[in-house]
Amino acid sequence: MTATIVVVAALLLVPGVGAALALAAPGAVSIESRIALAFGLGYALVAGVAVLLALAHVFSRPTFIAAVVLATLALWAVALRRASPRAHGAALVSQARERPFALAASLGLLLAVAVIWPLQPAALNLGHRPAWRYWADGLEVASAGHVPAQTQQWGMQIPTTVNKVVLNAFEGGVSFVVGPDPLPAMHAILVVIAVGLVAALLALGRELGLRIFAPVPALVVLAPDRLPLAHEMSNDLRWYTAENVGRMVAFSAVVAGIYALRTRDRRAPAAVAGLLLALAALTHGVPTFVAGVILVFYAVGALLVDRGGARRILARGAAVIAVFGVCYVGVIALSGGDLGFQRAGGAAFEEFPPSIDPTRSFTYGRLVPPPARHGHFLIPPREIFRVYAEHTVNRPGAAWPAVGALAALALATIAIAWRIRLFVPLVVVAWGLLAAILAAALYFSYRYETLIPGVFGVRRLYDYAALVPALLVPTVLEAITALFARRRETVAAVVAVGVGVLTIGAAVALIPRDRSPRSAAGGGAVIDRVAEVIPCDARMLANARTAGTWEATTGRRALTEGMAPFLRPEVLKRVLPVLVGANAFFHDPAAHRGFLAQERVQYLVVVKPRVWFGWGDSGRAPAEGDADAIASLPNVHAVVRDPAVTIFAVGSSTAPAGGVQPRRCPL
Repeated sequence: MTATIVVVAALLLVPGVGAALALAAPGAVSIESRIALAFGLGYALVAGVAVLLALAHVFSRPTFIAAVVLATLALWAVALRRASPRAHGAALVSQARERPFALAASLGLLLAVAVIWPLQPAALNLGHRPAWRYWADGLEVASAGHVPAQTQQWGMQIPTTVNKVVLNAFEGGVSFVVGPDPLPAMHAILVVIAVGLVAALLALGRELGLRIFAPVPALVVLAPDRLPLAHEMSNDLRWYTAENVGRMVAFSAVVAGIYALRTRDRRAPAAVAGLLLALAALTHGVPTFVAGVILVFYAVGALLVDRGGARRILARGAAVIAVFGVCYVGVIALSGGDLGFQRAGGAAFEEFPPSIDPTRSFTYGRLVPPPARHGHFLIPPREIFRVYAEHTVNRPGAAWPAVGALAALALATIAIAWRIRLFVPLVVVAWGLLAAILAAALYFSYRYETLIPGVFGVRRLYDYAALVPALLVPTVLEAITALFARRRETVAAVVAVGVGVLTIGAAVALIPRDRSPRSAAGGGAVIDRVAEVIPCDARMLANARTAGTWEATTGRRALTEGMAPFLRPEVLKRVLPVLVGANAFFHDPAAHRGFLAQERVQYLVVVKPRVWFGWGDSGRAPAEGDADAIASLPNVHAVVRDPAVTIFAVGSSTAPAGGVQPRRCPL
């Protein structure tokens, strides 16, 4: 496992360091920004090479490795031509001497994450559903050598979704280097991405003007549940998810974009920032939206401070937007897949009664009516504001104290920005982000009648609520410490020690007490048994919905395995009857045994409760009596029985008629 982490880190950082050195002259960006750009640009190179090869239909292990090596050599040649290693080294030493304590705190935070995150058990991913679909999609791209037009999910062929095509190509490239086994690879990517995300948040604080307290915004990824701060970003980093990767790339793009807007001597950074933002959007759209909001409001703040530079800022901003648009649209068009963002409105579901909300029904795994509307809104504005306030402080029922705290921060930070112009962009960014999140939540609630996307703002964008106080609180602290200018070094040393203590305490608190969960071990055993018994081309049905577990681990696909087609009405119309029928069958097998013949099911995989195998949501969990209820059905017989799983053959299906089954079936 450690070797895999080292390989993935080298895959990103060897080209990434060269790209970071090539982008900016010695001393042109902070040390924190240089580190963040190494991670973000390293991903951009590797994922960019992978997606270009996939679009050209020449994606394979030899072409991928050769292209990455050549691109890396080219970047290092540019970097060394731009400035010598001695010049960069001298600039780094000079920058370190200017602010040694703050830099020590930042590097200590990075080191803590780099040491702690490998201790997270890779098997934790078996308890989390979303990770598996994307790794399975990456394996499909790697196997086909290009982006396939169709993919087999939910027991049928559906158009491939390409809104995360860059992530899928990146995962395919990683599988070429470290192998297709998902757990080591996903764990290695998570570790590297966690360090990169912390680096990006450290750089964000530094680029927005924070000095002594620049490390504080990065602490949002270490916030335990008991702190009065939204903890979704820290909680998400316990598992491999597409959004974690997207966050690292998107916030790295913000760092590149800020540099592009303020630098006076070159235009290339704007193109790099636009490209990085496009790759982030094709990795995960939500953090890219947040990153775009931050960049827009940074530009507004920069215009307020530097009106003489308005022409430069507007020109660079337009260049970033243009490059982003060309790259994003170009990749989507060339991929030939389905973007997957069609509106899930009632008009698209004539086959369902108007009293049914298909998106909500998919969430619950049974046909249910739409939620009640409140006037023109799915969620009333008062509720949207209340939930945001409570979410920010991670305290249900504490809306008014949260509003009071935000109001106090508003008064304090506006007064600080009025007196210290350096903090104007930061204050504009923080409050602009809050306004954008609330505006998006109101828009989606007003615009849509179905549960998803009607609750998109509250369900997804509120995850970033922690960034607002994480930026504003250190701004206030910076202003307070400025009153002790004569003791600046002492204050910096005390702050560095304080941040170090907080970092160590938070990081230690996140270490799992049980590093070998029995539920994960049981899940691994279940996967092994499925691979031993079920033929590659069999139609299997499991007693809980998975996203891509079986495909990612064994190459087999369960009937209810696939992506969540909330925003793809044509696909959802086909998928929802399968999910509802499967849940109804397991709820009462005798009454719904016709579902097995209807869907041509050959094997049933009945997993015991409390066993992790990447399932989740969609209304039904494995129940204790599932196996006994199915065992009583005619024409169904058990071929495997053990403490974790029972596997039944249906009808004339038989276990390994052709001998031992392959551990991994070809995709």
